[in-house]
Amino acid sequence: MKLIHLTISLFLLLCFSSITTAQGKFSHLKKWANEYPLDYTAKPKINFFALPEIRQPLLKLLGTQNFRRLIKDLGMVTPINLIDGYLIIEGVTSNRTPENENVIVAVNINDKAGTIMVMFSGIGERFGQVESFCTNGKTCNGLPTEVSNKVKEWKHRGT
Repeated sequence: MKLIHLTISLFLLLCFSSITTAQGKFSHLKKWANEYPLDYTAKPKINFFALPEIRQPLLKLLGTQNFRRLIKDLGMVTPINLIDGYLIIEGVTSNRTPENENVIVAVNINDKAGTIMVMFSGIGERFGQVESFCTNGKTCNGLPTEVSNKVKEWKHRGT
């Protein structure tokens, strides 16, 4: 009888662990959809980019200087969108910098690797100058159609 209980327990444990591993590395971040990534008026302050599972890969991807560029000067931001399994964060660097730019961050919450893409796009005199960073390669190939369309739409914005 104990053997049957042990077998059933092991079977259930294996089933639940395979379900957990089948989910993406960032699947728990789905709760951020429709929330603002930054809110310094809240107590405690809200900062999506300060989450260890986001901060560490971003630092590795962007390097310290570009990470500061993203975090320090990100001003106007929209609530985080969830599109085809990607958390999409859009914003504009604040007016404190002489060269404002659009910023988009896409975090794949469904894949095991936790793919992250960051794009900076110039505004004004720098319109059309785009810098892309992606954990799965410089071009960020393989984005779902709806996410690719969002990025294309975003690249063509200018002021």
